[in-house]
Amino acid sequence: MREMGVTFDVSKDHAWGSRPWYSDLLPQLFCPPEWEQIELAMCQRIKAFELFLQDIYGHKEILRSQTLPVQPVLGSAYYQRPAMGLPRPGGAFLHLSGACLCRIADGSLVFKHHYFSNASGISYMMQNRRALARVMPESFGDFSIASIAEVTTAILESLHGLSNIQEPSAVLLSPGPGSAVYSEHAFLARRMGIPLVQGGDLLVLNDSVYFKTVSGLEKVEVIYSRVSDQWLDPLVFRRDSFLGVAGLVQCIRRGQVVLVNAIGSQLADDRALLPFSSTIIRYYLGERPLLPTLTTYWLGDIDQRELVLDDLARFTIRPLYGERILLGGDGKIPDEKSIEETRKEILANTSAYVAQPQDCDASTLTYHAGRRKERRQDHIIFSYRTSEGKPVVFDGALTRTTTDDSAFTSNELGGGSKDTWVEVAAGSAMLPQERGLAREIGLPPQHVGSRDAEAFYWVGRYLERANSLAGMIRVIETLELEELNSTERTLYRPVWNTVLPPLEKPEGVTRRNISSPAGRHRLALDTKEPDSVVQAVLKASGNAESVLEGLSLEAWSVLTALRASLHRARFRPKAAEAALTAATRKACDEVSSKVPEFFGIAESTMLADGAWAFCEIGQLLERALITANAVASILKRNPAKEGAGLGHEEEIRLSAFLRLLASRDIYRRVYQMRIEPGPMLELLWQNPDAPRSVTRCLEKCALRLQEAREISSPATRRTLGGLEQLLDNLRQTRWQALLDAGGNVAEKRASDFLTQTLDLHNVIADGFLNHQIHIHSEIQPNLFGPKNAL
Repeated sequence: MREMGVTFDVSKDHAWGSRPWYSDLLPQLFCPPEWEQIELAMCQRIKAFELFLQDIYGHKEILRSQTLPVQPVLGSAYYQRPAMGLPRPGGAFLHLSGACLCRIADGSLVFKHHYFSNASGISYMMQNRRALARVMPESFGDFSIASIAEVTTAILESLHGLSNIQEPSAVLLSPGPGSAVYSEHAFLARRMGIPLVQGGDLLVLNDSVYFKTVSGLEKVEVIYSRVSDQWLDPLVFRRDSFLGVAGLVQCIRRGQVVLVNAIGSQLADDRALLPFSSTIIRYYLGERPLLPTLTTYWLGDIDQRELVLDDLARFTIRPLYGERILLGGDGKIPDEKSIEETRKEILANTSAYVAQPQDCDASTLTYHAGRRKERRQDHIIFSYRTSEGKPVVFDGALTRTTTDDSAFTSNELGGGSKDTWVEVAAGSAMLPQERGLAREIGLPPQHVGSRDAEAFYWVGRYLERANSLAGMIRVIETLELEELNSTERTLYRPVWNTVLPPLEKPEGVTRRNISSPAGRHRLALDTKEPDSVVQAVLKASGNAESVLEGLSLEAWSVLTALRASLHRARFRPKAAEAALTAATRKACDEVSSKVPEFFGIAESTMLADGAWAFCEIGQLLERALITANAVASILKRNPAKEGAGLGHEEEIRLSAFLRLLASRDIYRRVYQMRIEPGPMLELLWQNPDAPRSVTRCLEKCALRLQEAREISSPATRRTLGGLEQLLDNLRQTRWQALLDAGGNVAEKRASDFLTQTLDLHNVIADGFLNHQIHIHSEIQPNLFGPKNAL
């Protein structure tokens, strides 16, 4: 699970912190008759609560008839008055829903909780299946198991069917990496082929929603939201929200965008309504519930409250909102102190809690650390709404279990999970087209978000920085082992600190001297050193994690393995010199092997789209900057003598310099002569084939911009123009003539070229990464006149 990037950040109130998703080895099996009953009961419940929401945000007949009390409905934190009269996608509130089932003492299944507005856990259901299929594929041979491979296709089909446009542009709106289930958002977006966006990636103009891409603003017609209603629009809901999009509700009202699930649908998830579920089903459908609701007491009702308070030890007490459990839920008998504290908290705000029986989760068998263990479990099932308005249940579930770390099944509280198998009856397997997936989905053009491009750009830069620095440290460690005479050592060492990459140097931090083992160890492994190899890897990994939906699992696994390896190495400045050297070499060897592996695997497992293009552009620009900075530094510190005659000392310095840039052997292959300043400058600035040549790096940057079809804007032309101008200046420079002119002419030219190369970052950032907006009249004619373009 760690290799696949599947994580779940459990409640910060507990000690578990961030961790990989936990999946048990043994699957849960549902036989066909029981699953058919579950499907029918889920569809019945979805239909009833859809009618309930339409009524509550309409005439409120169920309240007028006094069938339900007013307080748990209109007093709910999930009731959204702005949803009154707001257009709903396809005329419905609920399009992607979930519900939790548990098995009570008599063996029957009951509904435990509703997740109608937020079907969280779908990706974990799919990831459990993927993991078990990789670890134990032979286990599937004895059963006919329903496939869940088409889940994301069904969701995408459902989203597309909600727009009047033939190929609508859809996005998945996420709170961002701070969300506990961000890896789920990334997985779903990646599998559906739609952008994963945050509130800051979207913009409202003229009552329409636009996605900020590297090519400008692109209109969005469908938003699959994983953000709670109260955070969606700071102009309508919470004014302190940074997760939503200002003006979104107005766009929905004008019919310019559809939001799934509809605003106001969270009311169906309020736990205060669980005791009234059967009433809602009978009122709207005239049917009895096919599966009952777990006995639930809303403590805002005085009779129900007194019943619960008389015997608190028998109940699990939950707040109406969130996954916190006030009492019980862990299968243990609470002590008197906990009971009294809970009683006081309930009486302080009686309407904020519900109670359910403690013994409501069936036992199951799990396999952990080589032993079978008995745990408790429940199941979350999921459904989607077809374009015809029919609810359909996916043939799988997220079975949640307790673990060694947690006595709760809730994943937010440390619970685990297992794969869920739905057995297919002989001859009854349904084809995808029978489940409402008949028509082919024409995917809209893929657009690269500015935030995604920026993250990929810095992944490339930081990894190249780490790789170059690790390579230099490895060369120095190798040189220290060679039998150099005192003159050579004296000449080599000043070069080492001169050609370090142009690293970050916050105020008060000085560049470390790497002439000693302790200095090199610090530059390799000190996490407090902003210039260190490990810091560059951590920054690259952090940026990659923020765009996990756009990164292949194979490439991500390389980064996670590298990060884990550096974490194990640790920084030990007080260790013996031999230990420092060994740890430094091992860490740098790992970086020097894993970084090229990452780029190689990514190239063979990822789309060569605009997002990945920025990763390569970042890598190439960083390499060009390191070379340009090194050359400018060596010329400044060691200006070449006039004329062709060079002393042995100068040749030693230049040899060390080329070794640090992994270019000495390349120089000898190209020039087949001893190292001289003129040819060396031509090799590192102008050679079109040398891997560290500034010209080669910038030419490849320009090529990637031209090849990426998703990158087309005025910024592209400006950036290509800046690259070509710098390349022309580089090609026309005669370095030997500048050296022959004497003085500091060559040094000044190198310094100018370094400045121009550094300026390319600003050109790229302003054009593509900083959410600069470029709108073409041809693309968005509704915003501008036919001849205007911004």
